[in-house]
Amino acid sequence: MKAARAALFIVVVMLGVLFLFPLYVAFLMAFKSTKETFDSFYALPAKLDFTNFIQAWDTSKYPTAMLNSFIITSLSVLLILFVSALSGYAIARGRKRFYQFMYLLFLSGMMVPFQVTMLPLYKLGKSLGMINTHWGIMLLYGGFGVQSGVLFFTGFVRGISREIEEAARIDGCSTPGIFVRVVMPLLKPVTATVLVLNALFIWNDFLLPLLYLQDKLYRTIPLQQYFFFGQYSSDLNLAFAYAVMGMIPIIVFFLFMQRYIIKGIAAGAIKG
Repeated sequence: MKAARAALFIVVVMLGVLFLFPLYVAFLMAFKSTKETFDSFYALPAKLDFTNFIQAWDTSKYPTAMLNSFIITSLSVLLILFVSALSGYAIARGRKRFYQFMYLLFLSGMMVPFQVTMLPLYKLGKSLGMINTHWGIMLLYGGFGVQSGVLFFTGFVRGISREIEEAARIDGCSTPGIFVRVVMPLLKPVTATVLVLNALFIWNDFLLPLLYLQDKLYRTIPLQQYFFFGQYSSDLNLAFAYAVMGMIPIIVFFLFMQRYIIKGIAAGAIKG
């Protein structure tokens, strides 16, 4: 038994080191000078030098990129939560075949790779004036995020006893009132799960902003970082310093919300 625990502990430690190694390299490169990087790529820097962070801030319009990422991520997630919660509740409580059809329609979108829809979405966005706009890319993120959001909310709502809603209906509460006053407070775990998963994806996404946000004024953090790499030259240290500055807000957000993720996923899976 002790040998099994020791082996499990070693495996967990090795996996932890494996997953944390890229983060170690990112912070290492962010504090090293170009000369130190060429001398020894994996060696620790001689001192903690914040020069790369200062240069990355000045040369890459970091405040603008941060604001763009924040606006797009927050409003996209709010759109996903609003549509997913209402749709999931309607599908979970609907008794007609139409609701089951809509449920399967939402799930079918998860089976189509983004690369298949990439070109049609770009042409559609260009014809509708969605390129280089916040609202255009937020609609796309909303469409992609609602698919999995409906899956989570539907499974969770199906596990909520109907008797609670019937009691509220007898007391004279309408269907919207039941959803807001009775159901919504019970959806906190799954809401937090959908919130965190979509926020992480949207904040770190690169491909969709590359297609839709071509103007410098609308670039997000991952997209702005891409322009540290030119055709004939690149500055790894500045790029990693910029990456560290970009990942700190989302890491803090994840650490604050991560305790809800497993709870929401497990509850939705069991109740569904």
